[in-house]
Amino acid sequence: MTVIDLGERRDVDGAADPGPGRFLRRWSPALVALLCLATSAAAAPWPAQPPGTTVPAGPDASALFVDGVLLVAEPSGPGVVPDGDPVSRLAAHRLPSGRPLWRVPLPAPGRVFHAVRVGDLLAVGLAGDRAAPQVVGLALGDGGVRWRVEGQLRGATAAGHLLLSGSAGSAASVLRSVDPATGAVRWSQPLALEDAHLSRQDQRIRLLTVLAGGRLEVRDPDTGAARAATAVPGRSRVLTVTEELVLLTDASGALSGYEIPTLRRRWSVPRGQADQPDVFDCGVLICFDDGSPATRLLDPATGTVRWRSGNAALGPVAVEGRLLAVRRSSGGAAEHVLLDAATGRPVRHLGRWRAGAPGMLSADGTTLHRRQRDGRYLVGRIDERGEGVRVLAALRGVVGECGTHGSYVACRREGGGFGVWELPGDRDRKGRA
Repeated sequence: MTVIDLGERRDVDGAADPGPGRFLRRWSPALVALLCLATSAAAAPWPAQPPGTTVPAGPDASALFVDGVLLVAEPSGPGVVPDGDPVSRLAAHRLPSGRPLWRVPLPAPGRVFHAVRVGDLLAVGLAGDRAAPQVVGLALGDGGVRWRVEGQLRGATAAGHLLLSGSAGSAASVLRSVDPATGAVRWSQPLALEDAHLSRQDQRIRLLTVLAGGRLEVRDPDTGAARAATAVPGRSRVLTVTEELVLLTDASGALSGYEIPTLRRRWSVPRGQADQPDVFDCGVLICFDDGSPATRLLDPATGTVRWRSGNAALGPVAVEGRLLAVRRSSGGAAEHVLLDAATGRPVRHLGRWRAGAPGMLSADGTTLHRRQRDGRYLVGRIDERGEGVRVLAALRGVVGECGTHGSYVACRREGGGFGVWELPGDRDRKGRA
C-alpha cells in the first residue's frame, strides 16, 4: 500500500474570508477545492532516484556549485579531511560525472565564499577573520594559480570581465574591473560598495547603478562608462534596482522610482516611518516593508498600493502572475503558498518545504526539498505555470543540507561526502506535491 504524506493537520474556524494578506489563518473554499485536486495528483508514486555520484568530503567541508563544476573546500586540522592532511584543500569535480579534476592546497587564507567561471578560469573569492579578502584566478584544468589580487569578488559581467570591490591598498574603497586572463585592472573608480548596485541576469552582472555626489548614474559594467545620469535630492540612498526601475529614498521621506535606462523619475510616494525600509522586486510588483505590520505591494507603474500582506514573507519568485509567499516554522521547513500577484489571494498551497542549505549556491528560489516520513528526501520545483511543486526526485541515504544549481542537486550523504544528481526535466515528470 502506498502511503502519501499529507503534511500537518490545520484547524479551520468559521470566520469570514479575511481577504488578501491573511491567507495563512484561514483557507478559502476555493483553495480547499484546489487542495483536493493536489491530493489526487499526489496519489501517483514519487519519481525514482535518478543516477548520481558521490563526491568525497569531510564532515566540515563546504560545497559550491560553479558552471559545470562542484567545488569542495576542506578546512585545515588533523583528522578533518579523509586522509588526515592538516592542510586546507580545495577540490574541483566535473559535473555530472563527479570525476575529480584536481585537489590543491587552498590558494589563500580563509574560506571560499564566492566563485565564478569564465572560460577555462575559475575566479575564487576567499575571506578570513584575520586575513584581507583575496580573489585568486585558478586554471580549470589543473587548479594552478594564474594570478591573485586583494579585494572581494562581486561577479562577472556578460562579456566575462570580473568586478571586485575593496581598498586595493589605498584608504578609499575602490570598484575595479579585472581581466580574467591576467588579473590586470581594466578600469577602477573610488566608490564605496553601498554607493553601487550590481544588477544580475543569468548569473552575470548586466548593469551598474552608481549613486555618489548627488548624482544617480547607470553605467556599463564592462567599460565603466555612464549610460545615463540625473541629479537626485540630498542624502538619497539606492534601495534596490528592478528590471525597469531604480528605487531610492531621500531625506524628505520619499520613495521614488527612476526609469531604466533614461533615469526619468516616474513617481514618488511617502516612504513611511522606517529609517531603513526594505524594498525588493516581487515579480510584477514591488514589495515595500517600512517596519509597519503589513508589507505593501506597489504598482511599478504608479507607486500606488495594490494590496498588503501581514503574516508571510514574500519573495522575488514569480511564475505566470503568481507570487511565492513563505511562512517560517520550527525545524527549518516552511509553508509555501502561491498568491495571485494582482490581488494577493491564495491560489495554490504548496506544503512544507525547505530552500537551499547555507554554503550551497542556489541559482533560484523555485527548487525546494523536504524529508518524508519514510526517510526519503523529495526534491521539487515550482512549475512554470505556477500550478504546484513538481517532484523531480526522491532521494535515499541523505541527511539533508541540499543545494541546487540549474539542473543539479547536491546533498550530504549518510555515509559521508556529497551526493550529486542531475534532475530530470519538468516535462518528463507528473508527480506533484
